[in-house]
Formats: sequence, structure tokens, C-alpha cells
Amino acid sequence: MARVSLALFKLHTRTTSFIRDDEYLRHVLDAAESFVINLTGYTADDWSVVPDEAFPKDLCHVIMAVGADMYAEREMTVPGSYQLRPFLLGMVKPYQKMRGGSLAENLIRQYSESSEG
Repeated sequence: MARVSLALFKLHTRTTSFIRDDEYLRHVLDAAESFVINLTGYTADDWSVVPDEAFPKDLCHVIMAVGADMYAEREMTVPGSYQLRPFLLGMVKPYQKMRGGSLAENLIRQYSESSEG
């Protein structure tokens, strides 16, 4: 899906001069995006109808943060032990499927609530 460009991710991870890592960085970025999308409770297909310009910027940041962790910690010492930092989980929470309704309805509701406050 590539919601975050490789160029932006390289800026985030301070790897702009690491050309030979591009393939691995793209792999990590794709894995991080899948991880974050799964946290929302929606599928990649659900999110595929959301245009890039409407994709929540805070979720893009969570994808980059998770990807940076994956890049820095290439080997997990205990399988399944990865835990998202609480503030990042808080950034994902508004987009989780807990409210019911379609993804489009929830994104509209989220936008309306953030515009009111």
C-alpha cells in the first residue's frame, strides 16, 4: 500500500545516505504498515479505498515509529513480545473498529469530532 514514502521513512530513521539498505527499509516499512493497519481492526482492503491525501497523518507517524523500531531491533529476543508504546497506541485508538460502522463513516466521524474541539 505504501502510505509512507521511502524517502520520508529514510528521513525519519536518519538513513538517507544508506542506499544499500533501501530494499530492507521498504520491507520494514511494509511490515510496519501491515502491523498498524491490523491494529485498527480493518483490513488492508478496507483502507485501500482511502486516498493517500485522506489517510490520517497520525497513523503515518505510527507506521514510521513502528518501522523505525523494526529497523533498529532486527531480531526479537522473545517472539511476540513487541508492544506498541502507549502514546502510539493512543494515536491508533480513534481509528480502531470498536465503534462499529464502516471505515468511511468512522473517518468522517473522527474528522468531525476533531474539527469541533
